[in-house]
Amino acid sequence: MKVASLARVGLGLLLAALAAGCGSSQLDTMEQQIGDIQRQVLLIQRSGAGKDEVAGLQQQSNEQARNLLKAQADIQTQLQGLATQLEQLEARLEDTNERLNQLSQQIAAANQQLHATRPEPSGNGAPAPTPAAAAAADPEAQYRAAYNDYLRGSYDLAMAGFRQYIEAFPTTDLTDNAAYWIGECYYREKKYQDAIRQFDVVLTQYPSSDKTASALLRKGYAFLELGDKAKAIVQLQNVIRRFPRSDEANLAKQQLSNLGIDPGQPGG
Repeated sequence: MKVASLARVGLGLLLAALAAGCGSSQLDTMEQQIGDIQRQVLLIQRSGAGKDEVAGLQQQSNEQARNLLKAQADIQTQLQGLATQLEQLEARLEDTNERLNQLSQQIAAANQQLHATRPEPSGNGAPAPTPAAAAAADPEAQYRAAYNDYLRGSYDLAMAGFRQYIEAFPTTDLTDNAAYWIGECYYREKKYQDAIRQFDVVLTQYPSSDKTASALLRKGYAFLELGDKAKAIVQLQNVIRRFPRSDEANLAKQQLSNLGIDPGQPGG
């Protein structure tokens, strides 16, 4: 191959990479490499070098072009991934904003109904009982909306919904569940101290809750995340002692085994 043909091959490959759209730093690098190849071509022409040197220069220029094209492809792949993540975040934000708007409308409607339905004082001067403003709302629908927010990973929104549910419906079969899922939201956000305090709310205020075993288990997990192994072991052993046939007990045994602790030894 002639020297002039070699130069055209190397320049053509590099210019093809330029046309595909590289970053500014890659453009600088490619321009420098083009200049290096041109200088080497001139030196070979002046010195009358042999075919071996020409072949070596050809191999070097081809290798540089391949590396640059690969780098460009990698950058484009990364940009596509970032664009996809951005679209997902935007969709999630839109959904969160929509749920916040719905909650705001529910609160406004409840307040309006409270003022509209407030009864006049009875004849003896004592005020008649006033129903809660949120009583007209559907408790199951409100709980389900908050739980769906949790499943979508909108933890702040889910906590707001569960708290609103507890305030509006403090004595339903799902009130203790709502308190538990607030703790789970904290745990998912890695706010382990807040999660422990919320699980304690479940254990103290709802001692007969069907979420007691889960609250003890997750409290143990939270202590592990905080690096407090001793307290974590106590909580996990309490799960096994109090709920020996539960799924939570099996999970506690597995976690204790992972910690090198005999699940059968007495807890604190």
